[in-house]
Amino acid sequence: MKWSTAVQKVEQVNAACQAMARTPPGIVPLRVTSAWLCGGVLEGPRDDLEAVAVALAVEEDVAWGTSPHGAGQWLNASKLLTAPVRLVWRPARAVANHAVVRPLRCWYLDDGPDEAVLAAVRAGAAGALRPPPPSPDEAAARLADDLATSLAALRRSTADVVEHRFSPGSPQRRADALADAAAGYLELLDAQVSPQER
Repeated sequence: MKWSTAVQKVEQVNAACQAMARTPPGIVPLRVTSAWLCGGVLEGPRDDLEAVAVALAVEEDVAWGTSPHGAGQWLNASKLLTAPVRLVWRPARAVANHAVVRPLRCWYLDDGPDEAVLAAVRAGAAGALRPPPPSPDEAAARLADDLATSLAALRRSTADVVEHRFSPGSPQRRADALADAAAGYLELLDAQVSPQER
């Protein structure tokens, strides 16, 4: 996509988060607490981005590669479900990880859009605002925390599939949750085996 389109998508994410924050919890219960930009959009103007990468943070543990309860409803209501935006869900306490590298917060529940970050993205200078990379010990601790959360999700999803294997209901939803948890866990194991710059 063109750089101007990427900037528009960043603004669309901010507007969607702002609109969803005003939506009563009785209509859309999931609350996103912050949105973080990551990846190529922080590297400056370029016209070869496939999508804008964004991490959406929530106040619950979300295993890597999975979605919190109500994520589909939130994405559908926000109109981000079909946008060329690559979204990942992260716990608010630990947004950065092996794939969400040095993210930059562009929206916050209490304050709304971060105008300084948006101005820097428009100017192609957002990289200067990114936090420094974590130390190797910090990166290892983050990865260990992600692995523990991911393994717990994998165990829960496996137990759910086993318990409801022959029950009527939505076996596809359970299988999808198990597949997402397994894929996220395996990706984290691979990151642990071959760490890269974070």
